[in-house]
Amino acid sequence: MNATERIAELIKRYIEGKLTLEESETLTRWRKLDDTNEAFFQQVTQGEEVFADALQWIDMEDEHAEQQLDQIKQLTFDKLHQGQSIPFRRNRIRPFIYKGAAAALLICVSVFGYFQLRDQATLSENIEAASILPGGNKAELVLSDGQKINLRSDKDGIVLDQELSYSDGTPLLAIDQEKLAQTTASITVPVGGKYRVTLSDGTHVHLNAQSKLTYPLLFHSEKRQVSIEGEAYFEVAQQYVNNRRVPFEVSCKDQIIRVMGTSFNVSAYADDPQILTTLVEGSVEIETTKGRLSLRPNEQAVVQHDRISKKQVDVASYVAWKDNNFLFFETELKDLLKQISRWYAVEVNYPKAIPPTYFYGEITREKNLSEVLRILEKAGVKFELSKAGGKVRLQVNQ
Repeated sequence: MNATERIAELIKRYIEGKLTLEESETLTRWRKLDDTNEAFFQQVTQGEEVFADALQWIDMEDEHAEQQLDQIKQLTFDKLHQGQSIPFRRNRIRPFIYKGAAAALLICVSVFGYFQLRDQATLSENIEAASILPGGNKAELVLSDGQKINLRSDKDGIVLDQELSYSDGTPLLAIDQEKLAQTTASITVPVGGKYRVTLSDGTHVHLNAQSKLTYPLLFHSEKRQVSIEGEAYFEVAQQYVNNRRVPFEVSCKDQIIRVMGTSFNVSAYADDPQILTTLVEGSVEIETTKGRLSLRPNEQAVVQHDRISKKQVDVASYVAWKDNNFLFFETELKDLLKQISRWYAVEVNYPKAIPPTYFYGEITREKNLSEVLRILEKAGVKFELSKAGGKVRLQVNQ
């Protein structure tokens, strides 16, 4: 690999957030070598006009429109050389996340011929943003007898069978069988955390950041009842007693969800005005003080201000978090920022008059905050990070 190809690869890794410290130093040396190098680097990584053309290029490739593809390609190269700019539409952002960031560089690789690699320099990075790591397995288990257990971060879930253990079989707590039926538990997941729970009936519950599940260690024979604050994905196991299905109920804020055996997501954060119940499979009934309704797969119940309604949705964007992904589809910036705030444990502030901006795309939640912000900036969203009183604050600017 020659020097030109090496720099192209390093910039690609920079955009993807995969640079090692040694690679960062190499790239920084090249950027500081010449003003032209730095200008090119900024245009590739920050230039909205190049990025917009890159997205058009991706679409053309998907549609196999070779003639138009060549025109877009040449236009992009011309702009890289001449420093031209074009307007960038901010009201609706094109799909930019899961492959756009890398593609923006890939289309520019062939214009690196006039750059060279020379002396050494120091790393120039936003150290504060880079140091904010993604969330992980964090939770506290509290039993009704007062016992508190900080659950291990190297485990992703707990299971109640004959005794309480982690999902990989590692013992957690021996429980007196006589007290089992009288004991309730609360598992609290903090900001920046996630955890899984397998209940005594075999029901699986995935808990998102800033959430709390309260449940009995052993269900009664006639009814299974739990409560949730925050967000959870339920895979409810069917249970029968005397050939009769035992219903499963989830209470959250001002509603009750009744199911027999199904998969659904419920989001009921205290700071959200809506409760969203999204059905993946099976059927559920939602009951509030103002009425009730039933859901079929790919339907969502919306409860807000004592009103209840339902609509058709693409469930994938509402349940992607349980597989550790952000998936945005017509996601408004304010809602996107809430997800970032909860997962990275940062305080987010933005202007009240921030214009409606919608996002599409997918990105893993395993990236650190700086990598996520770098991708979002491609859409024209500007951020400032600060730290005060031990809290990190993310300020969004128009």
